[in-house]
Amino acid sequence: MRHGQLRLRILGPLRIWRDGVELDAGPRQQAYLLALLLVRAGRPISMSELIDLIWGDDVPASALNILQKYIGTLRRLLEPALPARETGSYLQRRGSGYLFASSPGMLDVVSFRELVDEAGTRLAEQRLDAAFDRYARALELWHGPAGDGLPHGSTAVSLFAALNEEFFGACVTAAELAVMRGQAERVLAPLRLAAAMAPLNEAVQASLLASLAAVGRQAEALAVFGTVRARLAEELGVDPGPVLRAAHLRILSQPPPAAAAARGPPGGPAGAARPWA
Repeated sequence: MRHGQLRLRILGPLRIWRDGVELDAGPRQQAYLLALLLVRAGRPISMSELIDLIWGDDVPASALNILQKYIGTLRRLLEPALPARETGSYLQRRGSGYLFASSPGMLDVVSFRELVDEAGTRLAEQRLDAAFDRYARALELWHGPAGDGLPHGSTAVSLFAALNEEFFGACVTAAELAVMRGQAERVLAPLRLAAAMAPLNEAVQASLLASLAAVGRQAEALAVFGTVRARLAEELGVDPGPVLRAAHLRILSQPPPAAAAARGPPGGPAGAARPWA
């Protein structure tokens, strides 16, 4: 199979395309099995762990046979020309389990992590524009919570939650660079998504506040702060923490948008302080 024929997405709802045509991942448990392998792409998952992740405490006697059937069906879905009894290129057996082996550019989670790693390297080198570009491209790959729409068993929740946390961390760092470089507009969409996914994550919410203020949307930023403050009080019984309060105070201390525009575009030198520290 030539590279470029197959594409898979797990940063959001599970989706599969071959030659530009979208494919059906199959029954719920089969789709969930594929999602688990995609989240852990490049790393094997044992059959016993897969059974635990999919069924938890309600494991059927035929679980092993069911998984092997799903693996065979998924292999034919991904590689319809694959001869019978051949393992194929993507769903590979490793010891007592399986792994998904991705080609470059095929799977969004692999591309996301590669871009974030590249961004971190360029950030360490103080190549801020290049770092921000990688972060922004990485964030554009997200279309919702990882595995959105699939019913996660209690055992598997942490796998998808950990991947979402990678998104939140990248959003916070990207927002710092975006405000510093005067390009906050470019990260607003992923920040809104992250804020919706993690309504009580104060670092994410503070990043959204700072980015909104940086593009002249102070009123919207203050409305977001009010919503988050009310939610923290109602659900956790706490007040906003120092990061969120600092972002709020910075907005209150900023001049109105018209006055800011008269001074020129936002931005600052490479060594400027974090906008919401």
